[in-house]
Amino acid sequence: MSNTKCEIISVGTELLLGQIVDTNAAWISDKLSTLGINTYYQQTVGDNYDRMFQAFKIAQSRSNVVIVTGGIGPTEDDQTKQVAAELFGTELYLDQTSMDKIEEYYIERDEFMPESNKKQALVFEGGEVFQNEVGMAPGVHYEFEGVKWFFMPGVPKEMKWLLEEKIIPFFHTKNLIQNQLFSRVLNFHGIGESTLESEIKSIIQSQTNPTVAPLAANGYVTIRLTASADSLEVADEMLNDIEKEIMLLVGDYFTGYGHVPLDQLVLNVFEDHGLTLSACESLTGGLFSSTMVSNPGASNVFKGSYVSYTNEVKNEVVGVPLEILENDGAVSEKCAISMAENTNKKLGSDLAISFTGVAGEDSIDGHEPGTVYIGLSIKGKSPLVEKLQLKGSRKAIREEAVLQGLKIILNTLDMQFKAK
Repeated sequence: MSNTKCEIISVGTELLLGQIVDTNAAWISDKLSTLGINTYYQQTVGDNYDRMFQAFKIAQSRSNVVIVTGGIGPTEDDQTKQVAAELFGTELYLDQTSMDKIEEYYIERDEFMPESNKKQALVFEGGEVFQNEVGMAPGVHYEFEGVKWFFMPGVPKEMKWLLEEKIIPFFHTKNLIQNQLFSRVLNFHGIGESTLESEIKSIIQSQTNPTVAPLAANGYVTIRLTASADSLEVADEMLNDIEKEIMLLVGDYFTGYGHVPLDQLVLNVFEDHGLTLSACESLTGGLFSSTMVSNPGASNVFKGSYVSYTNEVKNEVVGVPLEILENDGAVSEKCAISMAENTNKKLGSDLAISFTGVAGEDSIDGHEPGTVYIGLSIKGKSPLVEKLQLKGSRKAIREEAVLQGLKIILNTLDMQFKAK
């Protein structure tokens, strides 16, 4: 749809009170963007007749497609269709097909149907009705002074079904969609966002269609390529051409397609090279291990871990020498290395990572909160250790330590593979 200004209105006082998070608007915006329909505005309005009327009036004045979710149920405060009917200057009538379905629902369950349920079957005179096969209230379309209005229930399951199965096909049959948007996400690791952007600056400056958007993700960098085309085949050709240009410049850092979390990326690299991983955690208390095993296929890579929170466990279970714990302390470079090396030997992995540090509010052995040591032991190589000074709450420091550990693993393996 050319020159489309789409607006989404979410109705419900519970949304304004924070009792329910409005996920509908975000989902609809994302779905429409794949069709080349951009959302210019979003409104959230409570179940108040006058305020709803004003919100609808504003949308009518500035948008040419308006999608409304919520407020079309059976309760007294469900007034969306009544408000819209006043704005449009039209009447509501009972759609018999919808009414039959609602009545059948109660008959099948041998339950009394409240009179208020008839409200759900009300639709606009002169509008189009989209029957709801996963709920009661139908979707409704009405065009008023050149603006196309669509009304759906606020229940996410019903809203999604109506949009995908009824409204989007309606767009197609009415030839409202000229081009669709097709995206491809490229992942890169080992290069910062600013450096990557500088490397492909000439491509970014000359972009038209497809567009090129570098984004910093959680521990890596992505480039989103978006092509506007009338078919997937045409879009693929366009995306392939610009991807080749990008790969010539930064292809050495490419790690795959799609939004791949850093932990899944580590597992992928280990599995691709037939390597195994283990961990020894003090500061992170098992968070690294939990993060790794939350991914499918983790058992092919991750051998196990020790949570050595106390010095006794570090010494008696992991094997950190007492002299290190007494002379250097648990929060130290030597302790991190010993934790990693002993874990690697005991669990027979190709690489072991260790975490030790201070996450609480008080200093330990002269180390300020946020001090973190991350050790790596790689089979056949000298051990490595990195000291970090992190900031934030106890939870934030532990989570950031895990993220930094994943990045250290990837950077180290990058160097190992390149050295070969």
